[in-house]
Amino acid sequence: MSREHWMRDLPAELRGLSIINLAIPGSHNSMTYGINSKSKLSPDAETSVKRWHRFFPCFVRRWSKTQSSGTLEQLQLGVRYFDLRIAQKDDKFYYCHGLFAMEIFEPLLEIRHFVDSHPEEVVILDMQHFYALTVTHHQQLHKDLIQFFGHRLYSTADGSLNDCTLNRCLEMQRNLVIIYRRCPIPLPLRFWPSYSWPTPWPNKASVKKLQSFLEDSLLSRQPQQGYVSQCLITPTGRYIALRVFFTLKSTAKRVDKKLQPWIQEQIPGPFEPTEEPKVNVFLADFVNLKEGQFCHWVLELNTKLQERMADPDQKST
Repeated sequence: MSREHWMRDLPAELRGLSIINLAIPGSHNSMTYGINSKSKLSPDAETSVKRWHRFFPCFVRRWSKTQSSGTLEQLQLGVRYFDLRIAQKDDKFYYCHGLFAMEIFEPLLEIRHFVDSHPEEVVILDMQHFYALTVTHHQQLHKDLIQFFGHRLYSTADGSLNDCTLNRCLEMQRNLVIIYRRCPIPLPLRFWPSYSWPTPWPNKASVKKLQSFLEDSLLSRQPQQGYVSQCLITPTGRYIALRVFFTLKSTAKRVDKKLQPWIQEQIPGPFEPTEEPKVNVFLADFVNLKEGQFCHWVLELNTKLQERMADPDQKST
């Protein structure tokens, strides 16, 4: 089944829901597929990474790349949420994760082309972390992003996130949402602040602890917020040292396999402050594993939501 137009293909009742009430696949450190043999250490590299890179650069690359499919392929797999880490070098902006990847606007151009040719799809760009950026750099990046995406941005001036339905976005010709976190200067109206879309970091090295974290953290979600469940483990130095011949991809396969039952039992949709919070965005490494099985699991949750909306008795249980 093609997932390239999954938002367009949702039934009418779901297209009338806010994007914060849908189950949406996302990719963790989305642009790390651009890391290659020429990639240099970036400002976010920890001391241990710098040490390893000096003698075993290929080993560091194996653990720095969290995605192996390009932007367009991720979009075609169903990814609509991109987790972006940005560093500055020589007054230019690059994606990074221990190592520099490509300049930021190359993949963003693919995303702009995609939303222009797929007007019924909405893409969320989460500017998650910044490294080595001054206030002047942030000002320049704000200006560049607004100029680059223009009228496509669903801004805080267009209404609340609760109002951001697929139908309304299509009507307004707004199909991009930018979350801009940890900004040292006031945000332009075009961008959404951190608190509008919490994304708690598990920082766990075992799937069992990860699942407990995901369950506990979700309880803090508020009805008017978007929310990200990060379905990935964070390998410690010890974890990596004991798995010298492993890669982050093999780790992602294990996480997917063990977390699949938990993901599939989740329910998206609106909820009241007195009710148990529901899921929204799911984040994973290597979203292209087994033809995008992770994206498939997440999107299937919207079918469950449709069934609940059609059955009031089920909805109230």
